[in-house]
Amino acid sequence: MLEKEGVWKPNERISKDDLLSVVPELELLAQIDVVVPYIQDSAELTLGHINLLASTIADNRDAFDGFVVIHGTDTMAYSASALSFMLAGLGKPVVFTGSQRPFMQIRTDAKSNLINSVEIAASSFNEIALFFGNKLLRGNRTTKVSTWKFEAFDSPNFPTLGEAGVNINFNLYPVGNPTLEAQEFQPFSKLRETVFVIHLFPGLQNTDLDFLLHNERIEAFIIVAYGAGNMPTGKDSGLVGFITLAIEQGKIVVIATQCTHGRVSLDIYESARIVKQLRVLGCKDMTLEAAVMKLTYLLSRYDDDRQKVRTLFEMNIAGEITDEHHIVR
Repeated sequence: MLEKEGVWKPNERISKDDLLSVVPELELLAQIDVVVPYIQDSAELTLGHINLLASTIADNRDAFDGFVVIHGTDTMAYSASALSFMLAGLGKPVVFTGSQRPFMQIRTDAKSNLINSVEIAASSFNEIALFFGNKLLRGNRTTKVSTWKFEAFDSPNFPTLGEAGVNINFNLYPVGNPTLEAQEFQPFSKLRETVFVIHLFPGLQNTDLDFLLHNERIEAFIIVAYGAGNMPTGKDSGLVGFITLAIEQGKIVVIATQCTHGRVSLDIYESARIVKQLRVLGCKDMTLEAAVMKLTYLLSRYDDDRQKVRTLFEMNIAGEITDEHHIVR
């Protein structure tokens, strides 16, 4: 980022020489090269950018032993989550990183984040992950939690994969059930805009949402509900009517939670159980970022098989869900 006209804007270009001029230590860690699929403020991220990023890594799979993705923090967790599904079976590390303060500022965290990420990508570590604030996190388990702390990201429902101090110490956990084609590498880079997120708040009613049912582009809704998946179900303020119509139209409805920690369970409270009977899906302990990108990926890849989409969404396919019998209570 460069400061222009009093605000920070993305740099217009970056090359290997540019990078090594500010972080020459990288050459001590690995033989590096720089590939620039796009330069974009992460707040402007689209599925097209994510598709291009996935295809760039897939096309260069045999040319490199590991990949570091320098990414803006606003949507980094979305991109990392998406690539965990799109590049399943890659067999090489992909480490997302960035900074809270740009390279050229005093007390920037950019340099240490990048150095640690390159060292991780040059190791035997093998996941799509995110490194930030001395913590290595599974990519599809991360969410941004701070606009000003150097520990900007957290993995609320899953342990850290590693931590950087004097050394980098790894905590290795299995990715999970290799459901998708036994994790054979079959890259996918054709995400489509199919998912719409609805964040509940007191006062939201069926009639406020009816117009969304006329949008043919929307194939699925994620409703970010209260607590373990609760929402109003009364005659006047309830969302039962909207959900019923959406499902009758063949759309998929998923229930997420506004809580950072914990999981969606639609069997605990009456309101959630009423909604469950409508054939909605629960996010379990996925982050919202992972749920959005997983559902987008499944609808894009298996667009002619809604039952497969429904089945795979509730399964752990890339380490994004904790099996309930593994939860420590």
